[in-house]
Amino acid sequence: MTHNRRQILANAIMASALLTVPGLTRAATARTRAGPPLSPQPHPSQPYAPPAGPRSRLIFVNDLSGDIDGLFAAVHAILSPTSQLRAIVGTGTGRPGETARRSTELAREILSLMPRHAAAIAVQEGAPAKLSDIHSPIRSAGTQAIIDEALRTDTSLPLYVAVGGGLTEVASALLLEPRIADRMTLVWIGGDAYPAGGTGETNFNIDPLAAQYIFNESRVPIWQIPRAVYGTCLVSDTEIQAHVAPHGRIGAWLYARIFEAAGRFNGAINVGETWCLGDNPLVVLTALHDWVPSVYRPTFRYERNGSSPSEEVFAPLLNRDGTFTPRTDGRKVRIFTAIDNRLMLGDFFAKMQVNFPA
Repeated sequence: MTHNRRQILANAIMASALLTVPGLTRAATARTRAGPPLSPQPHPSQPYAPPAGPRSRLIFVNDLSGDIDGLFAAVHAILSPTSQLRAIVGTGTGRPGETARRSTELAREILSLMPRHAAAIAVQEGAPAKLSDIHSPIRSAGTQAIIDEALRTDTSLPLYVAVGGGLTEVASALLLEPRIADRMTLVWIGGDAYPAGGTGETNFNIDPLAAQYIFNESRVPIWQIPRAVYGTCLVSDTEIQAHVAPHGRIGAWLYARIFEAAGRFNGAINVGETWCLGDNPLVVLTALHDWVPSVYRPTFRYERNGSSPSEEVFAPLLNRDGTFTPRTDGRKVRIFTAIDNRLMLGDFFAKMQVNFPA
């Protein structure tokens, strides 16, 4: 065992021990407690749930009417109780038929196929268009959902806003209510790798002004999964056929989306037998953290992703074309350099199998 891991264990044991120290004040106990009382162990056939409850809250923002990877990631997020899914915000891409309204309809369709998991998950429609000016927010139900969740005072669970798509709604929320920048972490599938950045990345191009505002002017914490990383999240269609399709109505529905997506190309592109589940890293990074805390005081936080390496750098200046200009001061952002695809796909397949036995 490494010295670092020994220290982590020692810190965890000490923090737990404080809970039983006679005379410890109620306030100190509240600050130290990791969560509610442990729930009893379920039967092995029942879906797993963290014994101490969720570690965080999640708003899932996605252009579900665009590439089908968002549909798979949405289902994965719904099935991952460590991060309490508070809302799905449907967004658009600017391409024909790929609208915020259609994405919202797809979110509701997903939940209708998973009624046992749908309770307390709101669905909100995002902005109808991208920003026309870097300082002109667009009000929408999805934008307001982000603001309202970030401003809650009745919970200490940290909030992740996980975006697979453009950043219109997040930028608008930050512009309308700047206070939320310190009350959430943005996890974004998009952009290109540090230090150069790049041009042509799909999610950046949905709303370049929104991305520029968030990187260059806001103070919100950012975890970025660039194109070079999310592009490694390949899965074979046969794996989907074997591990997803047989499991519940939602499994069959997801499998059918592969053929529907291939049909969009009318045979002009032979899509072969793989797909990229490039939005599923959002679940790895918000629900599948290491088991040990990353911060112990004043409350426990869990932000270690040991099998998905990253680097923390000063937030680069994001240029209009998607390239970066590195900076040597300011706030730091976390940019991931790889994703644990074994954990990501294994967990998704297992949750489908356990939640929807064939």
